[in-house]
Amino acid sequence: MLLGCLTLAACGESTDPAASAPSTPSAAVSRSERTWTDTTRPTAHNGSFSGAPTRTLRTLIWQPATTAALPLFVMAHGFGGLPEKFDAMARTIAGAGFVVAAPAFPLTNENAPGSYIHALQDVAYQPADVSFVIDQLLLANDTADDALHGRIIADDIAVLGHSLGGTTTIALTRKDCCRDPRVHASMLFAAGPIDLFTGFFGTDSIAAGPPTLVLHGSADKTVTYASSQLLYSEIDPPKVFVGITGADHSDAIEAPSAPLTSVQLASERTIVAFLNAMFRDAGSELDHTLASLAAEGNAVQSANPALAGDIP
Repeated sequence: MLLGCLTLAACGESTDPAASAPSTPSAAVSRSERTWTDTTRPTAHNGSFSGAPTRTLRTLIWQPATTAALPLFVMAHGFGGLPEKFDAMARTIAGAGFVVAAPAFPLTNENAPGSYIHALQDVAYQPADVSFVIDQLLLANDTADDALHGRIIADDIAVLGHSLGGTTTIALTRKDCCRDPRVHASMLFAAGPIDLFTGFFGTDSIAAGPPTLVLHGSADKTVTYASSQLLYSEIDPPKVFVGITGADHSDAIEAPSAPLTSVQLASERTIVAFLNAMFRDAGSELDHTLASLAAEGNAVQSANPALAGDIP
């Protein structure tokens, strides 16, 4: 269960990428960093940290070397995670034709003031953190002298959440308290059970939401594989489930360095195919990728009628 992260290793920890399959992020992808401050919301007291009247979101951004406008893909880290832990994965996805952004949540990132270990309840503020980062990215996209000007297709936004970031993404896309209608596709990787946080996000159903990809490692010892199977059963289609054989809690999504491992490649292929189906009308590519993943021994389910770029 997610609460095991309080006493075990951080949910953001990645495993040794030994015995990896070859994959090299594109050299044409650049990474930049921005820090945005939301002056409308506070950061709570946390351990030795006395709190702050604002919330600061340090954000990494990966872009391919093109001037074309591209879909935006936001990655939300887990409890004790960091944007840097997504680096090789984010570079590879950006190289497939996306602007990728990953914020460090103020109190649940690995280097949080006062220690993230005390800050699980700050998840209540994280859906709004993601919306704020999207606000800033779209503002930059509309600002003539900004390096991001004209680089983002504002109607094509997807969010992936890992572990506690998955809980954040469920609230962002499926709960009345926090829903951001600009997010047109969601991906939930080993998402923490949303029912642990009904005091923050309410008891309303999570059934309705954007097209969703649910991913989970079959060897996850932190969040049960069965919890993602249940999550998949509770949400409305279009939806896809991929169980990555042999993957643990973080090793198939956190990729701080290249080359990508075999389980990371399975995640990357699935994510890119899902994004292309959503935003480039490439449903056949998704079908082919899912068939290949199943043939390789991964668990695949799909209920995705009309999954294509014109789904609102």
